[in-house]
Amino acid sequence: MKVAKVMTREVITVAPDCPLDEAIRLFESCRFRHLPVVEKGRLLGMISDRDIALSTGWILQAYRQDSEGSGPSTVGQIMHEHVRSVGPNAPLSEAATIVLDHRVGAVPVVTDGELQGLVTTTDLLRACHAPSADSDWRVPEGMLVQDAMTRDVRTAGPDMLMEDAIDLCQHESVRHLPVVESGRIVGMVSDRDLRFGLGQEIISDMLAQEEGRLEVPQTPLSALMSMEVVTIGAHESLAKAAEQILQHGFSALPVVKDGKLVGILTNTDILRSCA
Repeated sequence: MKVAKVMTREVITVAPDCPLDEAIRLFESCRFRHLPVVEKGRLLGMISDRDIALSTGWILQAYRQDSEGSGPSTVGQIMHEHVRSVGPNAPLSEAATIVLDHRVGAVPVVTDGELQGLVTTTDLLRACHAPSADSDWRVPEGMLVQDAMTRDVRTAGPDMLMEDAIDLCQHESVRHLPVVESGRIVGMVSDRDLRFGLGQEIISDMLAQEEGRLEVPQTPLSALMSMEVVTIGAHESLAKAAEQILQHGFSALPVVKDGKLVGILTNTDILRSCA
């Protein structure tokens, strides 16, 4: 299967002089995770929502002024210039290799330096799950969730503070935390939820200082987590799990067996089984 067959062609892009505030609004309104940086049709770089969070704390320019300046203010100042790309006629497995080996969520599709589209993890997952998927790129028939899931799951309680959850995610290099109480899954928190919560805490603290108040933010995960949790059984087929992830727009599913959490299955786990 060729990249051109599955890539996303209608891609929102930004120019290098685009204000970071505008990039924040795009990420929040469109719910994607990557933006190609383009000038006169040519790909110059890429930024992710994670890049925005690291450089701005996910807060707007008016709230991040300080005595030493406001830090980066445009996309060009934080973008990644050396971006791995593929051509439209490249095999889909080539794009998948870049995603899996370099832990990126999107690969630009480029012809003679000009952006043609993007291949995202969702595009790859949709392609390997489609009934017409090529034999060299599909969810293995008969493979079960328990065969591909990550068994060593990091969890958190609903009372865990956001700062501790951020430290846990960074230390363990995970992007999703099942929230468990009395052995039962009560919610899910993603790194995106945590970054948004951190930005809100920063704004709240700044406003308190302007009013002469001392405020020590103590945001528990119960205030950030998604409580509508969709799980998958360990003995369900991997194809069914892929269908669930695509249907709900998730990046991970908690895996349960006899009502207990036994693992977590991410879209990356599924893609790795196809490679």
